[in-house]
Amino acid sequence: MARFTELQWKILTLKNEDTEHKYSSSPLDWITMDTNIAYWFHPISGAQIHLIGNVLTWASANVATLVYVCLFLWYLLRRRRKICDIPEDAWRLWVSAGGLCVGGWAVNYLPFFVMEKTVFLYHYLPALTFQILLIPVVLQHLTDHLCRSQLPKNAFSALMVAWFSSVYLVYRTFSPLTYGEPTLSAAELRALRWKESWDILIRKH
Repeated sequence: MARFTELQWKILTLKNEDTEHKYSSSPLDWITMDTNIAYWFHPISGAQIHLIGNVLTWASANVATLVYVCLFLWYLLRRRRKICDIPEDAWRLWVSAGGLCVGGWAVNYLPFFVMEKTVFLYHYLPALTFQILLIPVVLQHLTDHLCRSQLPKNAFSALMVAWFSSVYLVYRTFSPLTYGEPTLSAAELRALRWKESWDILIRKH
């Protein structure tokens, strides 16, 4: 309990250091996942554990947010002209669900732009959770109100199956960096460096 209390006090009283941490990042880097954090590295085998997200899930969350905002503004503009593209109950659901998800994302993300402290990728995870929750909201809305005929619905379903499969494939690809096993060769580690800004550790022989 003494250690826990000490940790909490240090978190509350910690001020920004003069020199930035190696894995500190800007909030702008979090949206596009241009940063990662190395947590553990085995000096002999080269096995390692990173905080690094699923690229496809990250991108899908951003797309869902963009689609929601665009559709919301479109519906709002049309409603001001007395044109209702969706039923009133669907509109209220759209506004409330989006307000919760987009609002939750903004509340948990935007304050970091004015914080005078060292920030890291893990600070974005609460905001990202709200973004991910928006994905099924947008998908359900597209299915119910924009895919009106059976053919687009079937195509949309096939697209969803492909998307889920791709998300799982990306997860399996990066699982060695998530769980620290199996150990990867230097070539395999380089292949996982999908972005130049990622700091994937490679053991020197």
